[in-house]
Amino acid sequence: MTFGKTELTKAVKELAFDVQHFRCYVRLYREGSLRKCSPTVEQAVRYSLLLHFRLLLDFFYEQPSDDDCCADHFRVLPGFAATFRLKPNTRVLEAVRKTLHKRLGHLTATRWRRKAPPISYYAIHFDRIDKLIVKFEGALPDDVRHIFTEHIHHWDVSHRARI
Repeated sequence: MTFGKTELTKAVKELAFDVQHFRCYVRLYREGSLRKCSPTVEQAVRYSLLLHFRLLLDFFYEQPSDDDCCADHFRVLPGFAATFRLKPNTRVLEAVRKTLHKRLGHLTATRWRRKAPPISYYAIHFDRIDKLIVKFEGALPDDVRHIFTEHIHHWDVSHRARI
């Protein structure tokens, strides 16, 4: 499937939601704020963090199927392909993505046969994803970038990282 500029502009509005929430929950995790919460709230925030992380991994590294949108789709925008080049370490990231799919996306025997990895297993990749977000944002044409950052700001104002 291919997308034109109009649909990609709509896509960045949706992507902004995941970017802002990923960054918000990473901040809460790194600041140790989650330890102040009840175990139920801490688990819910970590679960949400991993879901947004999973979406971003797929956005940057997965080949899309059906109507999935990924970073590659943005190559049709002027200047994007020249600025945004991605060389993933698929060996490392593939294991992380597979673990997320098995543990979050599906009810699999992996959940009871193997101990869940600690959050640190995923956290070592959070900076890499944030750098990709910054690089992606910088590659967008000015008008699309403005819409993207405007929507991140909208979500940031209404969903601050605080406990």
